[in-house]
Amino acid sequence: MSVEIVMPKLSDTMEEGTILRWLKQVGDQVARGDVIAEVETDKADMELEASAAGVLREIKVQEGQSAVVGAVLALVDEGGNGAQAKPAAKQEPDAEARSSETAGEAKRAEPAKAGARTAEPAKGGKREAAGRPQDVEGAPAAAAAAPGRDADPKATPAARQLATERGVDLSMVRGSGPGGRIVSDDVAHAPGAPRAREPEGAVAGRQELSRMRQSIARRMSEAFRDIPHFYVTAEIDMGEAARLKDSLAKNEVYVTAVTYTHMVLKATALALKRHPRLNASFRDDAIELKGEINLGMAVAVEDGLIVPVLRAADERPLGEIASEARRLVEQARRGRFAKEDLSGGTFTVSNMGMLDLEEFAAVINPPQAAILAVGAVKERAVVRDGTIVVRPTMRVTVSCDHRIIDGVVAGRFLEELKRLLENPIVLVVQA
Repeated sequence: MSVEIVMPKLSDTMEEGTILRWLKQVGDQVARGDVIAEVETDKADMELEASAAGVLREIKVQEGQSAVVGAVLALVDEGGNGAQAKPAAKQEPDAEARSSETAGEAKRAEPAKAGARTAEPAKGGKREAAGRPQDVEGAPAAAAAAPGRDADPKATPAARQLATERGVDLSMVRGSGPGGRIVSDDVAHAPGAPRAREPEGAVAGRQELSRMRQSIARRMSEAFRDIPHFYVTAEIDMGEAARLKDSLAKNEVYVTAVTYTHMVLKATALALKRHPRLNASFRDDAIELKGEINLGMAVAVEDGLIVPVLRAADERPLGEIASEARRLVEQARRGRFAKEDLSGGTFTVSNMGMLDLEEFAAVINPPQAAILAVGAVKERAVVRDGTIVVRPTMRVTVSCDHRIIDGVVAGRFLEELKRLLENPIVLVVQA
């Protein structure tokens, strides 16, 4: 029996994916859970696992091609073996097909006998039917069939259109996109490519959006258009948190060094437990309160933002939060995730404390109800008992969906967060 391997939903926002590379080929034996392909999503490059054991019988979506979530990518024969499956891909044609093939070869050979160039397309025709650009006027088309060339190079639609406009042979262009795919910038800077004439005052260049950037543009536009945002800011004295952080490091209490970020994550999870309205979603004119506190951590990568998810953050000890958060950040830098690492977030923390920023406001990550923006811990002048003193403080801003949360609810959440971080021993003793 054949089992369909379909495009899985590898993140909350994923609608389609692109096959970057097949790690198994037709006829190969696979086990359930084997990584059989690499898939580019709107978030990161992720691994596709086999959902059944058997022999990979057919690949329906080739490298460089995209498919929507749920589309069939390949077929696996359960209980088969590789030795039986491989010859099936090389069946001999029947007598009628062989006769037709022989006749076709003879017909293709006739122009060569007459001294014509065999690779030259018919007048007014295209070199290939699959959307390839026509040959450049007067260029020897035989060059397209040179050994080592890719007969149908992988390229984005925009790159193909630009190649047609500028008369660039895509088989001569080296792709810099995912999986070696050719993008517009590669065509624009291809050797010998004519420069496009730009009107006076035009921009110096045009950069095609990556899949991740397209997803960010779409989702953030939807969020700002559809979610009525409001913002509440608080300033937190981080003096005790600084002392605790240094003491934990000095005494090597945890395997992974605890940072301000880890303390904020733990304190946020505990505050959400007391103020569940911020750990919710607005759906179908109703408020959905989440049963788990799964914190998304906004992590900056080369061309955008990835939000890996720290699950059950309220139930994890501080040391475990530090270790798991460090793992997720390292995964983000490498761009490799498991499905569960990018899905199920209920609230997001965006920390730019590593930069010299006072404060900022973040855009809510739908369908979540709120997001916390964390600024840098800096020495500031504050008033204590009528006296101006210098204290390390941190400003945080919570962006809220006004359909779910009112100002006083957001304010009480920040008050609880402030209480926890200014008395950080609670973060150590409370699981």
